[in-house]
Amino acid sequence: MTSLPAAACGLRAATRTTLATPARSPSLLSRRCNASQASRTQQQTETVREMGSLMAEVRGTLPQRIKVRMPTRLAPKRSWVNEVHAQPGDTRPIELTPELEAELLKPKHMAESYVELWLPFRDDPELLEKYIATSGMVRLGKILEDLDTLAGAISYQHALGAAPRAGDVSAPLYIVTASVDRLDLLEPLRADANYRLSGHVIYVGSSSMEVFVSIERLDNLSGPAKVCLTGRFTMAARNASTLKSQKIAPLLVETDAEKRLYAIGEGFKKRKRQEAATSLERVPPTKDEAVLLHSQYLEGLRAGLFSASDERHGGAATAAGADQHLVPVSKTALSATMHLHPQQRNVHGKVFGGFLMRSAYELAWMVAASFVHRQVQFLSLDALSFHAPVPIGAILRLSSQVTYSDESGDAANGKHAVAGVSVLAEVVNLETGVGSRSNTFHFSFDVGPPTRRVMPQTYKEAMEWIEGKRRVELGHEMRALYGDGA
Repeated sequence: MTSLPAAACGLRAATRTTLATPARSPSLLSRRCNASQASRTQQQTETVREMGSLMAEVRGTLPQRIKVRMPTRLAPKRSWVNEVHAQPGDTRPIELTPELEAELLKPKHMAESYVELWLPFRDDPELLEKYIATSGMVRLGKILEDLDTLAGAISYQHALGAAPRAGDVSAPLYIVTASVDRLDLLEPLRADANYRLSGHVIYVGSSSMEVFVSIERLDNLSGPAKVCLTGRFTMAARNASTLKSQKIAPLLVETDAEKRLYAIGEGFKKRKRQEAATSLERVPPTKDEAVLLHSQYLEGLRAGLFSASDERHGGAATAAGADQHLVPVSKTALSATMHLHPQQRNVHGKVFGGFLMRSAYELAWMVAASFVHRQVQFLSLDALSFHAPVPIGAILRLSSQVTYSDESGDAANGKHAVAGVSVLAEVVNLETGVGSRSNTFHFSFDVGPPTRRVMPQTYKEAMEWIEGKRRVELGHEMRALYGDGA
């Protein structure tokens, strides 16, 4: 794939382009950025489908005598009572001597990091009871927790050869989730089926790993597996003594499948850099996107969603004649505040990332359901970044709203629309009341027949609307790849 240099799509001179004047962006630049974005989207969806068969081939290299399993959750290092009363220097990690580091840096095969978890809902009613949702389906928030644990276990398997055990405070390094690059639900998870969650490392940098995970439905042990979810995590290693980045073992890439998976992982890493360089925080919308935003603005004016006397056109109108199927972004907002307890901590003594994912997902689900006044179906989680760890005892504030909704569906033909929902997680300073960003989540939901549509009213909301549109369109293509039963 030929991509644009970062500088070509990274011009800052046009960052103040207004919604009403899309022509200010150079047309050639817009066309090239459009083409680059479309090319990256197509390549990403195609490679994800290919990865399923490649990973099955790598999994097949595991010796049959090896029984792969994973803990339900990485246990905290010691009890919270001991943690509270611990004095500095009470426990020290094993010193990473040159000899130990050389041992840990021995190259490893992808299959050596393979980990799986079985969720036999059909065969284990007691397990199902822990995962069942009010709808009778499986709670996706619980699955997100499991996937975060799975990615951590895979990373520890590669870096240390095993996950830390309960009470073990001496590991020379630890693993953190840097980002969840993409999770796509390709088929709803049912309560009457058995599932396998599995994955392994596909790419290793100096101190980071690309981990690919999937959920497969297994109707019987010998039959073919149906891929229901795919996901990518970026995990980072830290030195337990210095807290700085820690080098980890490179991958032994020998078979054709390993070489192809490694190239795909390397490509994902490069595309993340490209997408960061061409994000709306750096460059204005493309010409086509700006034209679309202007048409949205005009539609909002006609519907009475903007006050004609407001020069900024930033406030919601209160006119009785406002179009009821158009909903201002601000009217979809919900928030939640919680105190974080020791039971929610991970092996590092910080809040478990899976708990944050579940909490954000459940709030996002309520936002989407409240928007359309009915139950909605999770489709994807995109570009989740962990900006800072969340300490135990902190106050966490979650703020969520619908940022985008499409009209891909035709209610008369039974087609469904998709809504993009963002969640901002902030750690609140008790003394000042000021929140600092910890995480940003971007979810997509199937909201059923397209009866309502969200309308941005400020420039910030308009940029989030475009970002949401890009994410939703990628999700459409990803799910289309698996729509033929592959």
